[in-house]
Amino acid sequence: MKKLVLFLSMAACSLMSVAETDSKEVKEYKGTFYNKEYHVRMKMNLEKADIPVPGMEDLDSCYGYVEGRINGMWLLLKVMEKTDKKAVVRAVSERGADAQNMEMELTETGVSVKLINGTYMKGVAKNKYVKLPKPMEMEKE
Repeated sequence: MKKLVLFLSMAACSLMSVAETDSKEVKEYKGTFYNKEYHVRMKMNLEKADIPVPGMEDLDSCYGYVEGRINGMWLLLKVMEKTDKKAVVRAVSERGADAQNMEMELTETGVSVKLINGTYMKGVAKNKYVKLPKPMEMEKE
């Protein structure tokens, strides 16, 4: 009897650890994502434009923003295309001078962001102004 109880408790523990592993997988375009190497943070919700932009509270909410050690803040204003694994959004710089399309692909740990049309986002790395990689991997926080 003791062996049966021990076996059942071990089985329950293993099932709980499997459930925790599954819940860590990113399944939606929602949340805060971060790239440690370039110190870039993206907050987004592509289901609904309900993300307020810090410092621009008088504007309507948008689908998200990208900020950090990059050239300004980028606002995610329009979801152009979205499937279960990929999305294309229109991003505009905070000054409105630049606009570009970003392709986002869900990964196991976050999202991979790639700029379309041969453009680059620039950021600061090791005290130098550099082009950010295409694609840039961002992990969910």
